[in-house]
Amino acid sequence: MLRRTCALFVTVSLLIQLLGSTTANAATTWYQRSKLDITYDGTLYNSQYDLEHSSVYIFDNSDDEIYFYLEFLQVPKVSMFNDGLGSFGIISLDYDRDGKEDFRLWTPSGVNLRTNRVSVNGRAKSYVNGSSAVSSCSVDVFTNIDEGDEWVGFKVSRKCIGLPNTFNMFGYAEYNDKGNVGSFDFAPYPDLTVTLPSSTSSTAAGSSSNSSGSIYTLPSNKSNGTTSASNYSDAPSDLSKLSESLLPSVITVKCQNGSGTGWSADAELSDALKSAGFTSILFTNHHVIEDCLTNKVVSVVLSNGSTIAGTIFAWNEGSDIAGIATKTSVPPLQWIGTRPKQGWWVGVLGSPLGEAGILTTGIVSSVNNISSTFTFTAAINPGNSGGPVFDSTGRVLGLATSKNLISSNIIAEGFGNAQGTPLLCSRVISCVVEKDPWGGTPKFKGAASTAELTAAAEAKAAAEAAAKVAQDKAVAEAKAAAEAAAKVAQDKAVAEAKAAAEAAAKVAADLISKLQNDFSSLSTNFNSTLTKYNEAVAQIEFLQGVIKNLQSQVSELMKPRPETIVCTKGALYKIITKISPKCPSGYKRK
Repeated sequence: MLRRTCALFVTVSLLIQLLGSTTANAATTWYQRSKLDITYDGTLYNSQYDLEHSSVYIFDNSDDEIYFYLEFLQVPKVSMFNDGLGSFGIISLDYDRDGKEDFRLWTPSGVNLRTNRVSVNGRAKSYVNGSSAVSSCSVDVFTNIDEGDEWVGFKVSRKCIGLPNTFNMFGYAEYNDKGNVGSFDFAPYPDLTVTLPSSTSSTAAGSSSNSSGSIYTLPSNKSNGTTSASNYSDAPSDLSKLSESLLPSVITVKCQNGSGTGWSADAELSDALKSAGFTSILFTNHHVIEDCLTNKVVSVVLSNGSTIAGTIFAWNEGSDIAGIATKTSVPPLQWIGTRPKQGWWVGVLGSPLGEAGILTTGIVSSVNNISSTFTFTAAINPGNSGGPVFDSTGRVLGLATSKNLISSNIIAEGFGNAQGTPLLCSRVISCVVEKDPWGGTPKFKGAASTAELTAAAEAKAAAEAAAKVAQDKAVAEAKAAAEAAAKVAQDKAVAEAKAAAEAAAKVAADLISKLQNDFSSLSTNFNSTLTKYNEAVAQIEFLQGVIKNLQSQVSELMKPRPETIVCTKGALYKIITKISPKCPSGYKRK
């Protein structure tokens, strides 16, 4: 059986702690995913039901909720399992890994899927000794068709379904066209062996009651003004200028004895925030501010070195996201736009080791659209937590959150983890204008003023008029010069062509005369040579006949001749005439 187990790396937060304080771990997302399945197992191919992977995830530091995914070749349709034909999708679980199914999660029957991560009720069955029973465990089935994701997800309680730490699983989708079950696909086949982590995270002391919350109505996002790029894999044309423009928006967050990074986001503050006198909102990681949740106050150090007060208005430990409001305006950054891809150029600005304004660069090394996280190669260190990871246009893709540990003492360099900006939505900001931060439409922002447009139009008209006059004059002068030059060139060319033709004609006449004389001489020699040639041919043919006759005579002479011998035996005798004769047994040759 083919099995694949994904190694689990423990992440460490990038919060720098001063005076030896204990660091709280960043939220960890764990998952295992089957290898790519390129075989469609059914005999009748249907691309809508073609599975490429099945996978299992644990999110948000939850030790109980577990997520399974059917990952398709293309975006699912809401009615693909409610087509009146009995089509369905399942996650099959083999608890004791004996090759027999112990539990199954089903897509709903008679209900369309939703398009925006909102779940519908799925089904569950347990299998014991060959018989099945409907399970009372709640199964949430959901998709994200609005954002173009190509999966159907299942959420269920590990405890309710009695899921062990190690089990086998596979995904399956079937299209029943009027009872024809020839269209189906497994992923993987035969199964994937899953080993769950013993613990997904460690919980910070005193944070259990503050894992998620807000003290003001959340701000909302604006229609974004990001700038599109022709190739996001290319570095910015002027990185120094880009960094200079972003730095005023990047701040250092200090909470008790620790510090991290944050950034100001382009957003519309709620009336409650405005009424309290706030003018800007900043985003950072939850583990940066978790020790300050009691009084909800942090110190914010701006790029110019000044320190202002910040109020924690929303926080979510599971997604490791927090929002801070300030009464001092901080220039905002754009954070909605094109979905990032592997290979994109990225930059990181932050306060590693307490040193503000440090820039590092790298690329996006992987993107997980299911968990809205990504990894990158730009160098990060303790203190970078919460800082912006931005693309070549300056748009924030996510928050620098953690580095991976290979073992207890070895950190994986060049392996940074980021919480993508979609994780901000509904946790610390309401995404109501453009709901998908990784799917918004980039656009240029800021038109020129009326005076600038008028001056530009007048300058353009004057330039076009001057260009027209210059063009007409240049055309007339060029035409006259061209005609004069053409006349001179034509006369010269005619004279040169005539002289060349006359010289060529004389050379040709001389050559023709010489060729005629040579031909006459060669013709006379040819006739004489031809006669001699014919005579020689006749002699050769005669000699060939003589040689053939002699060869025939020699062959005849070489043939063996019969010989006559007399053989005696007492008074008896025999006369034998043969080629190479011999006496019979008992006779002697005489």
